[in-house]
Amino acid sequence: MTVVVKKREIGPCRQEIVIEVPAEEVDAEYLRVARDYRRRARLDGFRKGKAPLDLIRQRFAEAIGEDVSERLAPRYWTLAREEEDVHAMLPPSVGPVDVVPGQPLRFTVTVDVEPEVEIGDDRSFELPQPETEPTEAEVDEVLEQVRLERSTWVPVDRSAARGDRVRGKVHRAAMPGYDEQAAGDGDDNRGPASHDIDLELGDERVWPELTDNLTGLSAGQTATFERVEQEDNIERQRRYDVEVHEVLERKLPDVDDDWAGGLAASIGSVDDLLQNLRSQVEARKMETARQQRTDALLDQLRERYPVDLPEAVVEREALQMARSYANNLARQGVDLEQQQLPWEQMMEEIRPQAGKRAHASFLLDRIAREDGIEPTPQDLERALDVMARARNTHRGRLRRELERDGGLEMLKIELRRDRTVQALLEVNAPADQSAGAEDEPVAEGEG
Repeated sequence: MTVVVKKREIGPCRQEIVIEVPAEEVDAEYLRVARDYRRRARLDGFRKGKAPLDLIRQRFAEAIGEDVSERLAPRYWTLAREEEDVHAMLPPSVGPVDVVPGQPLRFTVTVDVEPEVEIGDDRSFELPQPETEPTEAEVDEVLEQVRLERSTWVPVDRSAARGDRVRGKVHRAAMPGYDEQAAGDGDDNRGPASHDIDLELGDERVWPELTDNLTGLSAGQTATFERVEQEDNIERQRRYDVEVHEVLERKLPDVDDDWAGGLAASIGSVDDLLQNLRSQVEARKMETARQQRTDALLDQLRERYPVDLPEAVVEREALQMARSYANNLARQGVDLEQQQLPWEQMMEEIRPQAGKRAHASFLLDRIAREDGIEPTPQDLERALDVMARARNTHRGRLRRELERDGGLEMLKIELRRDRTVQALLEVNAPADQSAGAEDEPVAEGEG
């Protein structure tokens, strides 16, 4: 059965398609909807569900017509898409649909389609081969980080130096021109205040003025300094007085078997610890190498197959990136309403990257279709497990939520793209490496 009456190009990557639903299908659907209305309708003079069907058709003609069009239009758009082999990049825009019983139903859809591009058979790329073998210096650096994390602070009877910890108090003077009576009892950061301090000298989070003025002081000593601050976009000098109560220095643990054995049940000696750290360094370097190879792959893929995507596709990608950024901020406890982030500026900054991501996604989808690449059931279950843990929910509940809002299909699309990237990386793997098909799919490198 042919459902497409007419198809024409109305712009780059945009088509207008006229679709026709046979009159008998319109009448059959109209009857089904009218019967549904009769079962639910309450009309004066008739028991529920017993009103004459002709009266139902007359009373609810407009609503029935809308329901019929909402049922038939998606169904026949799917048939038209398959009939004409239309590869839509976005859901179509459906024009007005007027349902008239006894007549065929014609409606027009406008759809953004994939640009024309010939994907060749060549799957080879020049990818970097970063070194993944850990060096002794890298292992030693991680070891020092472990020692720092498990260090202790001990009081010392000497002046403070960078890297020491200082406990004391800081007294903030009022801003010039501050009127205490006018300020009232509210919390006014222009007024004087005193606060306890407990900080590490030289820490990048600490004011440089504090580090400079506390360095060289011993317990019981004080210092005064001024700091430039802004008030109503005007720079003003504010005085601070600091007093040192205690100086502490960091004591690193000795690297011996007793200390190493206390770090984890699987570690019994310094040699075990070093092997563990070496494995961690190697895993990080391998992940970094994989990301670099993925980035290079996508860059070369875009360069090999340049395309002009519909603007709406890039806009959708930009919106998804902005939404992901907003969700990450919300998970970190940021109140987006109070922050009043410059969304328009952010969208402008995001668009170039969104264009690159959309371009790569389009090409990966084409390669997946041509090479028959699909995610495995195990890929989907692993992804659902990861998402469920991140959202602190049950995997079954998450699956149902995704199925309701179409998220499960989007997840499968992303997994297919990941599988496609993995397949291309395997084809281009160094001679002495082989990535097993059972490995986790790799994500695109432009998150």
